[in-house]
Amino acid sequence: MSVEQNLYEGTRLKTVKTILVGFLLAAGTVLAAQPPAGASPHDSVLLSLEGKVEVWRVGAAQWLPARTNLHLAAGDRVRTGLRSRAAVQLSDLSVLRLNQLTTIEIQPAAEAGRPHSLEMKSGTLYFFNRERPSEMRFRTPVASGAIRGTEFILAVAEDGRTEVTLVDGKVDLSNEAGQVSLANGEQGIVEAGQVPRKTAVIQTINLMQWALYYPGVLDPDELGLSPEEQQSLAGSLNAYRTGDLLAAQANYPEGRIANSPAERTYRAATLLAIGQVDEADAMLKPVSSPLADALREVVAAVKNQPASRATEPATATEWMARSYSLQARSSLAEARQAAAAATKKSPHFGFAWVRLAELEFSFGRTDAARAALEKGVQLSPRHAQGLALKGFVLAARNQIASALAEFDRAIAIDGGLGNAWLGRGLCHIRQGHAAEGRKDLQVAAALEPQRALFRSYLGKAWSHTRDHGRAEKELDLAKKLDPNDPTAWLYSALLAQQDNRVNEAVRDLERSQELNDNRSLFRSRLLLDQDRAVRSANLAGIYRDAGMTDVGVREAARAVSYDYANYSAHLFLADSYYDLIDFKTVNLRYETPWQSELLLANLLAPVGAAHLSQNVSQQEYSRLFQRDGLGLSSSTEYSSRGDWIQHASQHGTFGGTAYAIDVNYLSQRGYQANNDFEQTVLTGKFKQQLTEKDSLLFQVDSYDARYGDLAQYYTQTNASRTLRVNEKQQPNLLLGYHREWSPESHTLFLFRRLDNTFTQDDTAARMVTLYHNPPSGGVTPPPYFVRTFDGFGLGYDSELTAYSAELQQIWQRHPYTVIAGMRYQRGDIGVRSRLTHAPMGFPGVIFTPGFPPQPFDLPQTAGNTLERVTGYAYYLWQLCEPLQLTAGLSGDYLNYPRNSEVPPINSQQDDRTQVSPKAGFLYQPWKNTTFRGAYSRSLGGVYYDANVRLEPTQIAGFNQAFRSLLPESVAGLVPGTQFDQVGLGLDQKFNTGTYVGLTGEILWSSGARDVGVFNYDGTTVPPPAGATTEELDFRERSLTLTINQLVGNNFSLGARYRVSDAHLRDRLPGIPVSAFAGADRVLSATLHQLDLYALAYHRCGFFGEFDAVWNSQSNGGYSPAEPGDSFWQMNLFVGYRFARRHAEVRLGVLNLAGRDYSLNPLTLYTELPRERTFVASLKFWF
Repeated sequence: MSVEQNLYEGTRLKTVKTILVGFLLAAGTVLAAQPPAGASPHDSVLLSLEGKVEVWRVGAAQWLPARTNLHLAAGDRVRTGLRSRAAVQLSDLSVLRLNQLTTIEIQPAAEAGRPHSLEMKSGTLYFFNRERPSEMRFRTPVASGAIRGTEFILAVAEDGRTEVTLVDGKVDLSNEAGQVSLANGEQGIVEAGQVPRKTAVIQTINLMQWALYYPGVLDPDELGLSPEEQQSLAGSLNAYRTGDLLAAQANYPEGRIANSPAERTYRAATLLAIGQVDEADAMLKPVSSPLADALREVVAAVKNQPASRATEPATATEWMARSYSLQARSSLAEARQAAAAATKKSPHFGFAWVRLAELEFSFGRTDAARAALEKGVQLSPRHAQGLALKGFVLAARNQIASALAEFDRAIAIDGGLGNAWLGRGLCHIRQGHAAEGRKDLQVAAALEPQRALFRSYLGKAWSHTRDHGRAEKELDLAKKLDPNDPTAWLYSALLAQQDNRVNEAVRDLERSQELNDNRSLFRSRLLLDQDRAVRSANLAGIYRDAGMTDVGVREAARAVSYDYANYSAHLFLADSYYDLIDFKTVNLRYETPWQSELLLANLLAPVGAAHLSQNVSQQEYSRLFQRDGLGLSSSTEYSSRGDWIQHASQHGTFGGTAYAIDVNYLSQRGYQANNDFEQTVLTGKFKQQLTEKDSLLFQVDSYDARYGDLAQYYTQTNASRTLRVNEKQQPNLLLGYHREWSPESHTLFLFRRLDNTFTQDDTAARMVTLYHNPPSGGVTPPPYFVRTFDGFGLGYDSELTAYSAELQQIWQRHPYTVIAGMRYQRGDIGVRSRLTHAPMGFPGVIFTPGFPPQPFDLPQTAGNTLERVTGYAYYLWQLCEPLQLTAGLSGDYLNYPRNSEVPPINSQQDDRTQVSPKAGFLYQPWKNTTFRGAYSRSLGGVYYDANVRLEPTQIAGFNQAFRSLLPESVAGLVPGTQFDQVGLGLDQKFNTGTYVGLTGEILWSSGARDVGVFNYDGTTVPPPAGATTEELDFRERSLTLTINQLVGNNFSLGARYRVSDAHLRDRLPGIPVSAFAGADRVLSATLHQLDLYALAYHRCGFFGEFDAVWNSQSNGGYSPAEPGDSFWQMNLFVGYRFARRHAEVRLGVLNLAGRDYSLNPLTLYTELPRERTFVASLKFWF
């Protein structure tokens, strides 16, 4: 990346990337003037002028002064004077950038439908067109040509010598002596009477020096001009002080010769303002002074030759020059300090305050930037870059109309300021005027053709019109202009993903990630980490497209570690967990991290930066262009078994307001009797940007589920045929608040109300009875024995109303991140239970003489409370570039019911206090190698309350937020469980497109609960209800190896092997094993899983996938024995993705061989189809 480009971005766009999360860049467009009466829609328009620009109308007798927005007809001529420039937009939206001393004539089209031709008498012009490129003809005094291209430079000397440099396209250059054809990057030369010739490929940037931007740094009050000089230069000096450099140049007395060192220095500064470097250098040659050296320092920095002067700056001018020189050497913090020193040296120098504002913005310090900018614009009200920066600030605050006005003002003062055109273009796009916005982006790229960043944005704009050919062309040119800028690679990756070129997308985004730190010339370390997080988050999504789900989860977790406050990182991590959750709520291991990460993403995202909908996930998250408007998405899946899955969302953004309404419906028949499931979830989310720093999130949702026995069983016939459940949450409410003090500091507040009604009915429930044996005949038998009775009628209802409030603070300042918070939860639980049984059925051996048999009927009510207080703090330290350490500590107090779930119930409470340490590391000793490890301890909750949290969910890529570890199919709910986790991982990438991951993890959970029983002492009928304690200690050890391979551009292969060993000790300490063998059970299971896949995809949209999954399990400790199972299942999918992935159709066959299986749920597994099943799905979003 050349420093001249860096300084463009440093002086005009360093803030642009900062507000990528909010509004994402900015810069304007021409003053919109109505065409004069009678103007033809096919006329050309004079966009901007600098200095002396004149026009000769058809039929006129003389040259007349030109003005902006002047319409030009065929036959009109335009010329620029000495030290003057102009920009003309032709009828086909081509843009001509004219250098000084250039004369052109707009010729009529050779035939209808063709663009105007050009006749160029002398000078230099740059031609740019991406809108409707077509063949264009030109004529010079010695040559003519037909250009079938979109970008070239044409130079004509006084003797007619013609040079054509082709940036993009083809050209046939000819004269009476012959012709020559040129391709991209080649230059043709034609001289009078000679055959046209072609030179070797050249760097076109060397021919565009006259278009470069040299920032104003000179404080005229430090020059020491004589009274006579001040009087003679008064008009120019006054314009300079207001910030209008072009007016300063125009008002410099014509024909005046600068003699004194002071005036020569000032003259050089005005020449630099219009890009006349050679003249400025000649003017400074005989001058030896600190101010002249300061101008030389700026020129050196722009030319990528930053040289540090040994002397300490003594003036504001020198500090300003030093600021740019330091920035060119990536010393951004020192550059900001130098700018601040300039403001102290010369408090009334408006340029210094604008410069300081730019650098404050590069650190994301919007308050400081706005304060400095207000002072700078007050002192220099016509400072074009200051006005453009003001537009950026207003755009970031969603004040689009006001931002447009500032961009217009900047353009009116300096029509060659590309940032202003860019900003207004993005504002137009934000308002839904895509064509106008794209036209302005094209003008910006034409005005400053060497700026790779502008090409990237223009390419992005073309991608939104589905013209991917032009988009690719712009992005390729951006890569050539600046091979070290990651921006073009990022958007090239997203474009490739839209085109179904998944492998190319992976490579481009990985390249963008490698180049990320090259933005250090105009990005602070913190914001570079944010950029890296954005790239990692997007990369996670593309990895998933390539079938590399595990790689995607690790990359998403790494993105959160880079920048915890980055919403897109949390969003992708939530999506990664989304693929693992069980919507039937049987296995709840990943429900807490999914909901927590989604909540954090919604809270941290600015309005409009991301959809609030949890259903819209297969899309591009790092969007350059935000636009107001409505959106709709739908995902429908149907299987041959009659199962339906439907997700639908309607969302919209209007200024500072965004909303999303989600509808999710799931209906499954199940694979055995009474295994059906039906669920409806309605969610409404609304977000309001209160100020540029404050936003409010409101969410309301409703949940309704009806189902039978959903638990997983080794033997399917063990499932209940009579259990029916209805669960409702109506409504749950959430209120969230986000205050972004700066990119370094965020405050989050969350308040939630939970309302859950759970109803369970069973006509054949099973209950446990403890039979107490009193001494008899001097013999002491065992104290009791246990008997289980079937056939109970069970009616169970519980109502939970709970409230949760959490306050969290995030501090980030490289190399540290601190996350601290407090959470308080309280809920009331009302439970009603009724157990019934037929006469003589319970207890089955009881007969009391004199009492007729009576039916058993036990109604119960219990009132319980749930209370939790949690405090936590996490400290992330980037000890050195390859090593990040994490330390954390949380403390919990939990008061919860001992048994409100397993009838007979009771109202007893228990409490638990726990301190939980956390530690982790990420170590990257080499470019593509990462070691990571983590240890964490945590305390589980009771119900859905465990999901409502902002506390970090993972450490070094290992999940630490569990609702449960022991599968619910084995033990159900165990409140107040202690979780421990330790994990080690190695992630390795190879340049061959190979990805290897090795992860080992051990999970422990330890919990206790009361289980309802009946205590029969031989006399009391019916037996009184009681409880016995059950202790559950669970351990899971697992080792996972993943290997993924990208093959060419269209294929991806992968293998995932996982072995997990689960161990459970289930104890009833109050019951001797002699009385009940099941009072102390040790159960174990080992599961081997191998998943092989092959993916194929083509850019036309078609894709296919083949999966082969092997499971092999062995079990121990079960009576009767469960020997395990070993089996293969294979799946096949084919599908088609429409343009820009707005729709996808997929057909598949699951379990091709129709293989049923028997797996023990002690080792966690995802439910697999038990018969051959055909599936079809349709997704669309727009």
